Amino acid sequence: MLQLTVAAVALAGEYEVGFDKTPSLYQTTVASLREAGVDVLDSNIVMYNFETMLQAKNYLSERSFDVLLVCVGTWSEDHHLLDLLGYFGKPVILHAYPGVDTGSLCGVQQIGSVFRDIGFSDFGFVFGEAGDAAVTDKILQQLRVLDVAERMKHVRVASIGNRCAGMTETAFDEFALLETFGARVVTIDESELLEEVAKADESDVARLCESLKLRFCRITSTDAQLRESAAYYLAMKALVDRYGLAGLAIKCYTKYMGKICLAGALLAEEGVVCACEGDVNNTVMMKILNVLSGDCVNCTDILKPDAEDNTLLFAHCGNTGFAMANSDGDVELCPVRIMEQGVCGRFVCKPGFVTAADLVGHGGTLRMSVMTGEAVPCGMEFPGTPIKIRTERPVLDICEDITMQGCGHHWMVCYGNYKQQLKDYCKRVGIEFIDVDQKGERNV
Repeated sequence: MLQLTVAAVALAGEYEVGFDKTPSLYQTTVASLREAGVDVLDSNIVMYNFETMLQAKNYLSERSFDVLLVCVGTWSEDHHLLDLLGYFGKPVILHAYPGVDTGSLCGVQQIGSVFRDIGFSDFGFVFGEAGDAAVTDKILQQLRVLDVAERMKHVRVASIGNRCAGMTETAFDEFALLETFGARVVTIDESELLEEVAKADESDVARLCESLKLRFCRITSTDAQLRESAAYYLAMKALVDRYGLAGLAIKCYTKYMGKICLAGALLAEEGVVCACEGDVNNTVMMKILNVLSGDCVNCTDILKPDAEDNTLLFAHCGNTGFAMANSDGDVELCPVRIMEQGVCGRFVCKPGFVTAADLVGHGGTLRMSVMTGEAVPCGMEFPGTPIKIRTERPVLDICEDITMQGCGHHWMVCYGNYKQQLKDYCKRVGIEFIDVDQKGERNV
C-alpha cells in the first residue's frame, strides 16, 4: 500500500477553450486516484494568475505532502507553476488531457522544456482522459516508484556474520547502498544472535511450536529441531525490534542452514525480508520488491533451464513466506537438505505472473537485473521452495546473458509485474538496469 500523500492542483489559461471545464477534469482525476486508494490532498484550486498561485501556495504550506500532481486543463502561462515550485522541492506529475482546442498537451510540453532548462528533472508525465483507468494506473506506477524511493531512505538491514566464504559476488558496499538507496547496513556479530537464542523464553518457544503444529499438518522435523528453530525466530525478532530492521542477511551456509529458515518465513509474513547466505545487496532487493508488491519475496537460485519447455527452475532451501504456497496444507516443515538440521518450509510455489530481480556490484558498478514470466505448476523438483517460470525469451539465451552481463546468481522473486517500476527506480537512483527479457538490454 502506498504511503505517499499527493497534493493536487490544476493549471489553466483563463482565456483558453476548456478553462471552464478544468475544475471538472481536476475533480474526476482526484476522485479516480482516491478510488484507487491514494491519499490525495484536494486543493480545489485552478491556478491561472498570481493570486490563484498564492492561494495554492498557502494551501500547500499548511499541509504535509510528498508529490505534487498538476492537472493541466488547457495551455497556460508556465510561470505560475514555476512560481509555485519555488516554494516546494517536491516531485511533480504533469497530467495533460485530450483536446484539440484546449492546448493542454502543448502546455505540458512547454513546461517540460522549461523544466529541462532550469535543471529540474524530478517530474513525470501522463496523457489521457480524466479518470481513465489506464491513465490512473500510469499515475499509480509513477507513485509506486516515488514511494519505494522514499521508503528505502528509512530502511535498515542487518548483516549478521558477513557474507559466506567463496561468494565474493555477494560482497557489499555499505557506502554505496546508503548513498544510492538510503538503506543503512547494521552490522551484528553472530555472538549477539546466539545470545538471544540462548535466552529465548521457553514458554514462548512452546507456544510458537504449538501454534505451528496446529497450523501445519506435515511436520517431519523433530521436536528438538522445531524448538531450536522457534528460538532462532524469537532471537531474530528481538534483533529486528532492537535495531528497527526491515531485513536481515545471515551467513547461513553451512552452520545455520535450516536453523534460521523458519524464522525467515515467519518474519516474511510480518514484512521483514531475509536473504540467504549473507547477501546484503539482495536483502535490499528483496525489500524493494516487498514494498512494490506488499507481499512475500522468494530468495532463489536459477537451477535448471528447460529449453524444450522454455522454463527456468528457481529454488532455494526454504525460508520463503508461506503466502507463496497454494495453501498451508501444501507446506512441509522439515530439516534442511545437506545438513539435515533445523526447520525449512518446503512447498511448491503457486502459479502466477512474477518478477525476478537481482542486485549486485559496488560503488559505480551497482546494477539491477530483472526478468518477468509466468510461474507454472511444477513438482518438488528441488527440496525447498521451487518456482518454475516460463519466459517469452528462450531460456538458454537468458542464461547466457545473465552470465555474460554479470547479473549474479541470487534471484528475488515476487508475484506481479514490476519491471517498469524497477527500471524507473534505477533511473531515479542512478544505477544500471539490465532487462533480461531483452537481449543485451541495458539502461545506465
